[in-house]
Amino acid sequence: MSENFPQLSLCMIVRNEAAHLPACLDSVRDLADDLVIVDTGSTDATRDIARAHGARVIDAPWTGDFAAARNLALAAALGEWILVLDADELLPHASRIRIRELISAPAQSAYNLVQKNLLVEGTHVSVHIVRLFPNDPRVRFERPIHEQVNTSLERAGIRIVDTDIVFDHSGYASATVLAGKTERNRRIIEEALAREPDGDPNLRYYYASTFFDTKQFPAAAREYEECARRSAANRKRLERAATLKAAQAWFLAGEFDRARALLPDHVEAGLHPLAAHLRAELAVQNGQAVDAVKWQESVLGAPDVAYLPPESLTPLKFKAILFLANHWAGCGRKDIGVKLLRLAQEISIGRRDGASPALAANYREAVA
Repeated sequence: MSENFPQLSLCMIVRNEAAHLPACLDSVRDLADDLVIVDTGSTDATRDIARAHGARVIDAPWTGDFAAARNLALAAALGEWILVLDADELLPHASRIRIRELISAPAQSAYNLVQKNLLVEGTHVSVHIVRLFPNDPRVRFERPIHEQVNTSLERAGIRIVDTDIVFDHSGYASATVLAGKTERNRRIIEEALAREPDGDPNLRYYYASTFFDTKQFPAAAREYEECARRSAANRKRLERAATLKAAQAWFLAGEFDRARALLPDHVEAGLHPLAAHLRAELAVQNGQAVDAVKWQESVLGAPDVAYLPPESLTPLKFKAILFLANHWAGCGRKDIGVKLLRLAQEISIGRRDGASPALAANYREAVA
């Protein structure tokens, strides 16, 4: 680390975040020694709070482009490393320790952290996202919405390393806030697609998600399929994610044959739990109880990691346990059914982690 420059810069964009910003900045106290905050038009105490925490505040008019705003912060950063957070995100103590270890090394790699999104119903969904990377002028955010540095990191030859370092995000915990974000996102994406209809296929994925989130499932399915088609040549992970979301959207639209055609036909290692859940539901629709059991057992064994597409495991595993309880009771094994219902009750009252892969072992013990 240079004697003349800070080790870590925290880079943020904010607007009217007085309610959230203090907790966010407190969560990086003694970790980030350079705080750069771009304010895009706050009318509350956001700027004062930022300055009181020692931040340099850059005023910038909002242009409808998240990447452009974030890049203003990157350009002003003085640290050898950059950490990116939003005001409604917090860095737990254990994660601060892990990040401090990473930045003690030369700034040569970028790191995928785990964004733990707290949802309206009290569960969570985890997503891998690059938020820690070297301060390098070649590394900049791209895309006006759902902005990311991955593309520029790849061009610069900077490798991206996966970690299990968690940061908490509460921005999806309010139904009202989520609805407002969905409308805003669709508007920005439509403008971007109008400018470059054959541009980044990730925008097609996020565009489809705006229809999915507003329960316009046929429209969502068609957009996800278009995203998969445009990704087939060189973006296989995105193609798989879009195909699975298309299957889910068709299922929710009641188009079961179209959903089935997009899903795997057998359980395999690394199977996405959403795919197993959908196959179980389709098996039930066809009266294939034995097949449904196989798929639901696969759901229970899914590890609690960041998936693409992101998925909240607790609701899937809770439904799997209820289905399996009814199945065993219907097979004359009410004792097993009762054990599984007790397991479901422990999840519902918070005594047991509903996302844990240990539920597969609990299930095996119940049926032994």
